[in-house]
Amino acid sequence: MSVGKAGQVGWRLTGAAVAAIAVACTGLAGGRVAAAAEKDAAPVDFAKQVQPIFKESCVKCHREDPKNPRGPAGGLKLDDKAAILKGGKAGAAIVPGKADESLLVKVLAGDVKVGERDIHAMPKPQRNQAFKALPDEKIAVIKNWIDQGAK
Repeated sequence: MSVGKAGQVGWRLTGAAVAAIAVACTGLAGGRVAAAAEKDAAPVDFAKQVQPIFKESCVKCHREDPKNPRGPAGGLKLDDKAAILKGGKAGAAIVPGKADESLLVKVLAGDVKVGERDIHAMPKPQRNQAFKALPDEKIAVIKNWIDQGAK
C-alpha cells in the first residue's frame, strides 16, 4: 500500500504480486474453467475425428480378423462405435461423460492394472520398440468425445 499526493491511499502491486494473484485465481477457478471449456467445446464428430485416430493407431489389433481366431486384442473392438461402448475382456473401455474414468484414456497414458489383469499402454509398440504415446492433440480429441457423452 502507498500514500500518494493529497493523502490518497492506493495499492501498488509488483509484477511478482500480480503473478501470484493470477496463479491463485487460476488455481481456484482453473478446474471449473477447464471443465466449462470442454463442455462448451464444439461437439466432437466420431466419424470425422475419433474413428480416423482409431483406424490409424488402434484397429490393426482391435478388430475382427478372420486370420486371427483369438479375435481382437483384449476382446476390444475399436472399429465400430457400438463395440467400443461394449468394451472388452477388462470391462467397459469408456465411461460416457467421464474420460478420466475411462480405461481407454488410462491406457493411452501408460500401463494399467484392472483387478488381476495387467493392461499395457497403448498403442502397443512395434517389436523391440519403446512405447510412444499418441500425440496430446489426438488424446484430447478422444477425451473430449468421451466427456461429451461419446456420441
